[in-house]
Amino acid sequence: MLGSVQMFEAAGAEALVAFSGDEALQILEQRSDIKLVYTDCLMPGTLGGLELAQAVRDRWPTVELMVVSGQVHADLHDLPMGCRFFPKPVSQVQISQTLIELGVVGPGPRALTNFPSKLQATKHFG
Repeated sequence: MLGSVQMFEAAGAEALVAFSGDEALQILEQRSDIKLVYTDCLMPGTLGGLELAQAVRDRWPTVELMVVSGQVHADLHDLPMGCRFFPKPVSQVQISQTLIELGVVGPGPRALTNFPSKLQATKHFG
């Protein structure tokens, strides 16, 4: 987990850590400055990573989503609209490029309403 945190910080983002999907939702409820949620498909707690991603999409539609998994057979059809999926291991380059593309870091503006349809949900495979 700390490897991911360090990669986000190296890309210029502030990283907050939640040790479960439930804790992640609590943080989102308490803060209005969260721009992106990065989660593994397998999360401890009552919410798995895919359920967390769907809850975030439903309640905070402008928050970007990155989902990772080491499972070769992750069910990508369950990804929420506009979610980006990465198989593990995720590289520093992938994180940095994605944060720039999403406007989370860097000089570009951040689009808040330009979500692709579920059929066009972005999946990155290397």
